[in-house]
Amino acid sequence: MKILYKLLALLLLLPSMAMADFFWIAVLSNESGMTKQTMIPKTKLYQLRPDVKKAWKEGYIITDISHSPRRWTAVLSKGTGVSKQFYVHRRYMSDFHEVVKKYHRKGYDLKNVENGVGEWLAVFEHGGAVKGTELVVVRDEEQLKTEIKKHQERGSSLVDVEVAEGYWTAVFAKQAACKEQSYAFVEDKKALEETISKHWKEGYNIQSLEYGNNQWFALFCKYDTFRKETYVISEKYSLLQKQVQEYWKKGYHITDLAEGRQ
Repeated sequence: MKILYKLLALLLLLPSMAMADFFWIAVLSNESGMTKQTMIPKTKLYQLRPDVKKAWKEGYIITDISHSPRRWTAVLSKGTGVSKQFYVHRRYMSDFHEVVKKYHRKGYDLKNVENGVGEWLAVFEHGGAVKGTELVVVRDEEQLKTEIKKHQERGSSLVDVEVAEGYWTAVFAKQAACKEQSYAFVEDKKALEETISKHWKEGYNIQSLEYGNNQWFALFCKYDTFRKETYVISEKYSLLQKQVQEYWKKGYHITDLAEGRQ
């Protein structure tokens, strides 16, 4: 009986143990061109839509959307130049790939891909800085590296990367703000902070961060001029929100929101 109680206690502790090394990271810039920003956190994906639709009517545009355990977060901003935006989601990759092709044929550009709780989500838009997009889906990081090299040789830029359910998805664009890109795979938070520092010294800004397959994928970009930026890390979402709000007061805006493990 004592063994049974110990097993039950261990099972109850597993969720908190699993979250112990989990953290959020928000990249912020005060030279992004965005003028105002808000964050909408919801437990379920369907719960986002009413608030996002309201924000769209107020002139906000989704500039990032992310999923972490038990939470979806949409980052919405003003000052993007985007004239129209919407998002779609599908359960299976085959269906997701088809719906992306459908909206590409209609002239929309794919800005962001996110996966959470078995749903693949795509954000499409008109009028933004990213134009002529393409979605590439591969099975491992070596294939991803090959695709990045191939597309960069054609003059395309990497816009977004998402890894989930055994897939690596990469969004490439014929036109983007980046003049030069660099990327790195790193194992933990310490290595991530070190590679960020190294790239800052080389004149790169952080474009996006993605965690999957027990590693971080960090994408860096050189713009016409180096942008003043920083990042905040927190193991508590409520603390992250407070940190972000303090930077909003200083004129900074989130350029990327990510989550992963130590």
